[in-house]
Amino acid sequence: MINSAPSFQFYSFCGALLLYTMFSSPTPDTLGLPEIIIGLLLAAFVRIQVTNQDNKLPFLGLMYGLTLPIIFSIISGFPLLDIIRDIIPFLFLFTVLFYGWGGQSHPIYFIKIVVITGIIFSFRTCLSYHEVLLTPSLWGYGPPADLLYLANSPEVLFSALCCIGYGLKLLMQDNQKLKAIALLGLSAPPLMAMILMSQRAGIGSVILFVTIFLSYTLYTRPKWGLIFIITMALLMIILWPILGQAIEGLWIKTELVGLNSRIEEWATVLKIISKDSITLLFGEGWGARIENPAVGGINVTYTHSFISSLLLKTGAIGTIIILLACLKPVSNALKSVYFDVKGTDFILLGAISFPFLISVFLYASYKSLGFGLILLIFSVLATRKLEKN
Repeated sequence: MINSAPSFQFYSFCGALLLYTMFSSPTPDTLGLPEIIIGLLLAAFVRIQVTNQDNKLPFLGLMYGLTLPIIFSIISGFPLLDIIRDIIPFLFLFTVLFYGWGGQSHPIYFIKIVVITGIIFSFRTCLSYHEVLLTPSLWGYGPPADLLYLANSPEVLFSALCCIGYGLKLLMQDNQKLKAIALLGLSAPPLMAMILMSQRAGIGSVILFVTIFLSYTLYTRPKWGLIFIITMALLMIILWPILGQAIEGLWIKTELVGLNSRIEEWATVLKIISKDSITLLFGEGWGARIENPAVGGINVTYTHSFISSLLLKTGAIGTIIILLACLKPVSNALKSVYFDVKGTDFILLGAISFPFLISVFLYASYKSLGFGLILLIFSVLATRKLEKN
């Protein structure tokens, strides 16, 4: 049964998320007062229900990551700060294990708080670009003004897709037009944040998501499908002076950086772990560094793929165990979903799938709390309680 109102623990959990959203960042360089308070709030309400069948595999992944990779990092003598900066994001992967009681018990409340998180991050990004906000010709040029890379957070793309998807869905319902317009308006800040930061993967995801939604709507409800397509075509014509410059900026970035040396990054990781069988099987441990060609050869503790990062730090065995643990809520969600554009599952599945795939393959956003929240939403979707609520 779904609780009629959120519990005290759930409110506190959401309070930690709002504090994180307003005063911290996805990957903070230092542990300040906000991060300490957030950490304490999150730690205070951790609950692990190992008896739950769905939690056994995540628990195995958690135990593995807190043993062998730590032992190897200590043997290698990696700096303590680097080890901690790897372990904390690793713990975020298990929000399903720690906070499943909150997300699954109060799905609507939880999804709303994650959407709000993405929108606030978007406003903070736009604020960083206030000098060029009204000058589209300067969008995407020069070094990033948002040094916290808030627009890279999975919550930003999730909030954009949620607002667009549910906004379009509500437009097709009677007496929901104002709410639909409000939701579509709320998608503007996340879209603007991604454009300002030239987030090609995020913008491409929005285009693909909308294309799939319109195609399905055109098939199931032709009248509304045509209305949406015509309306969007008119909007594109009206806004083309702005959209054209944004597209030009993205195209120039693609010509300059291409795939951002992601292939070379993978090659470097594979070269490191193949130096001996021990490293291949167990990795170098948390805190391992790489002279990463994707960031100009700078020595860093991360790669831009969740999988390559796991290979570097936990080896082939750790990668398999931890990936299976993280994919458990994803597989449960896919099993429970019915592709019905009139329902919530279709929209929510798309809204979480794109940030998930980007974090796994393209961006280092897997190191943020937001990636854990996306995994928790997969678990929420698997409960199939949204329609009842």
